[in-house]
Amino acid sequence: MARTNGHIYRDYRKGKPGKTKRSFGLSFLLFILDVVMITVMLVCAAATIVCIVTPNSDPQRMGILSTVVLGAPIIYIVLVCTLFYWILRWKWTIAFVTIVFVIIGSFSVGKYYQIYFKQQSTAIYPNHLKVISYNIHNTNTRAIVDTLAQHAPHIVCLQEYKTDSGFVWNELGRYHKRKADRKINSTVQGQEKYSCEIFTNQRIIRQGLIDSLPRLNAIWADILYNKDTVRVINLHLKSTTITAQDIEFVEGHQYVLDSARKSKIRSITDRLVENNVYRSAQARKVAQFIEKSRPMKMIVCGDFNDVPLSYSYNTIAANLVDTHTAAGSGYRHTFNGFFRLLPIDYILISEDIQALTYETDYNIENSDHYPVIARLKIDKQDKN
Repeated sequence: MARTNGHIYRDYRKGKPGKTKRSFGLSFLLFILDVVMITVMLVCAAATIVCIVTPNSDPQRMGILSTVVLGAPIIYIVLVCTLFYWILRWKWTIAFVTIVFVIIGSFSVGKYYQIYFKQQSTAIYPNHLKVISYNIHNTNTRAIVDTLAQHAPHIVCLQEYKTDSGFVWNELGRYHKRKADRKINSTVQGQEKYSCEIFTNQRIIRQGLIDSLPRLNAIWADILYNKDTVRVINLHLKSTTITAQDIEFVEGHQYVLDSARKSKIRSITDRLVENNVYRSAQARKVAQFIEKSRPMKMIVCGDFNDVPLSYSYNTIAANLVDTHTAAGSGYRHTFNGFFRLLPIDYILISEDIQALTYETDYNIENSDHYPVIARLKIDKQDKN
């Protein structure tokens, strides 16, 4: 720059002024950040497609991809965050592509999250049927019994119940009959330590097991309620076999520094895939039983050990209504582990039953699961 006769002018003989080192460094950092974000967006987009395909794809064909749905909520949140990033960066073409995948993923969000106004007041239906499903994790304590009694349910479906215990459960049994009696248990080969159980204060007409599922993992009872016959099915599908050490390994981020992380991660994923395949076979047998039970009114409870976007859930829930989807509110998680992201316990109903409310009782810490509770309206018509 030079000054002549009081005027300042730019000397262009030395060429146009270029970018400063600072502005160049900022542009380079933004470029790197853009590359990282577009990579993240593409990975999440691909994972979203996998989550859409998984419910209708046999885990035996999907392999390790069948485990992607476990992270579906996180995948969706990260995808939405990348959308905001591209909007802030004024990258409208990439933002539009991201919006497409956000919309695609939103169709699955309802299986995890519901808006509050969908719940109905039970005061309108004073004769509603109250159902609780709860995996008690082999913990037969007075605290659990007292909590269940306070909820005053008509039907209680328990999973991982100790078959050789009965002490405090006799108190609940004062008004809830236990329906997986010793006659049913004796039909199963071997001594089973844990089972599913159905308690109810209503009249039981028939009861039995679903064939081919071990460890009393699928029982049913036909219950007479206000002159309506309702078939209640209680399930406990194959466990993921994920241990407390595995959960600590993931939640505590031990995989960052653990020298054996590759083998441990491989062990976890292999077990997840193997048990996804096992549960898919169980789910098909349950689905066949459900179809044979139609046109009866049905309530299907249990610990499916699988998320709402899984093949197992989709196979069982076909042509049934998830009470959380119909009458729930907020985000549901029923497993007290893995960052409290996993809903794996359900109450499903046939379409001729109306869900009034759904809730998960997070005040009970006696198990690694939380009890799920639904209030249902059943018409006083027995079509059977």
